[in-house]
Amino acid sequence: MITWPDLPPEILNQIAGKFQFYEDLINFLSVCRSWKSSATTTKTSTQHLPSRFPTLMLAESNKQDQDQNSRRSFLLSNGTIRNLQLPEARRKRCISSHGWLLTTGGSEFYANLLHPLSRTQIDLPKLYMFDELYFDQDEWMYYGHCMRKVVFTSSNPNSNPSFRVIIIWGKTLGFCRPGFDVSWTRINGYEGNLFDIVYHNMRKRLYAVTAMGSIYECDILSESGSGSLTLNRVSTFPRKEFDFSRFEFPWAYLVEWDYNSLLMVTRERDYYKKHDYEYGRYGPYRTKKFECFVFGLDDGKWSKVTSLGDKTVFLGFNSSFAIINNGGGGMKRDCIYFTDDVYEPYRDLPDGGGGDVGVYRMSDGGIEAILDSEESLGFRGSPPLWLQTSIKEI
Repeated sequence: MITWPDLPPEILNQIAGKFQFYEDLINFLSVCRSWKSSATTTKTSTQHLPSRFPTLMLAESNKQDQDQNSRRSFLLSNGTIRNLQLPEARRKRCISSHGWLLTTGGSEFYANLLHPLSRTQIDLPKLYMFDELYFDQDEWMYYGHCMRKVVFTSSNPNSNPSFRVIIIWGKTLGFCRPGFDVSWTRINGYEGNLFDIVYHNMRKRLYAVTAMGSIYECDILSESGSGSLTLNRVSTFPRKEFDFSRFEFPWAYLVEWDYNSLLMVTRERDYYKKHDYEYGRYGPYRTKKFECFVFGLDDGKWSKVTSLGDKTVFLGFNSSFAIINNGGGGMKRDCIYFTDDVYEPYRDLPDGGGGDVGVYRMSDGGIEAILDSEESLGFRGSPPLWLQTSIKEI
């Protein structure tokens, strides 16, 4: 009778090949020494498997004693660091959507999509359309001259005429169809600075929010003979109804919530002086609180929410998203996981930006650390960001 440790390598490899998540395969290989040594053909494939839950890709290291061609990801599932060889992203500006990175840099006006696990790359049209790029390259880190958000119309970027990449660069909004378009198409029709965009998968519409709290909508999949598309304003946040005294939001995000609604999340930060203790730990600012509001897409009504229920929201230099949290994996329900997504102060920090990372509890407004703040610091052009996984999204 064959015991479990004595299973032949061909059987072990067949079993190991069935795993879909990185953590499961690692646990399998860790059962015993014979399993780890026998399943040789699966060891190299572990890097191609996604994490079971969203992961935090840390900033590119500025330390000379670390591999500059690798990127580290913090796994929420078990609190460990996963190292990925990713020379294609070295010294590149990165933002993310659906587990992919949109990278720029290396050559003027160049951009592509990069999958951090398979290292697959997809070229995008050059960015000539974005006026902000004609400024001095050293000025890209400023609010008006930087790439700040990317969203996809689906999770599959392979040659598909319905797939779109939409980005905010400075004050310009544009999209392209990889593999079909030779240039980006401008999206017009909004007033003020754009804070965030989201593609509503159930309604097949692009939505945007501005600093004034205006919500805009666009049928991004429609064809436009004029060479551009136009956003249409559908609502403006009712400040008086919620005793909101600010003329503009300090910052805001949009999240697909359900078929009939969007979640708008506002973010407020505290700013410190250089002699303050907090400045030494976090830089010149730290997140103070979030507030959440639901906008009804059918009735146009706004409501404030104080609980996210069984959902968890992820915000930062990534397409804003929420998942239904069934427990486990170290993720907390009714919480907002956030990363550092302010550019301007990075220029004055010798270790780069990225320290303002944490978990905001909706229940009491408390903020917890995800990891040591110094772990998230690094190259200011590519601060920490969330990578989505194949877990069911809302």
